[in-house]
Amino acid sequence: MKANKFILRGRETHISKKEIEHAAMRNIAGRGKSYYALVGERKIPVKNLIYEVLQEKGYDFTLLDFTTQDAVRILRKLGVEIVEKVKMGTANNLLKFAGTISLGGDAVKDERDLYK
Repeated sequence: MKANKFILRGRETHISKKEIEHAAMRNIAGRGKSYYALVGERKIPVKNLIYEVLQEKGYDFTLLDFTTQDAVRILRKLGVEIVEKVKMGTANNLLKFAGTISLGGDAVKDERDLYK
């Protein structure tokens, strides 16, 4: 499979989807917190996956030399599905439950009183 050309922080790199799939078969550990590549049944932090491929190909990059956005861009162009980890406990997630939980009060009256 022909490797696609990417410019990563001003340097030309060549990465193929086959190389991504091959790297994903290894046990890649990482501290990725938000964005993961779905390769087969595995969720792998995007930066760590790109880093593994770059190291295997002999490119001189560290994890600090490129961003998560760079990794997501490359993986999406190669057709790899990217998923974002849902942050639990945020206000947006709690809003999904607005009006469905009753703690024994009158929510409508409480809201009116709040904005008086």
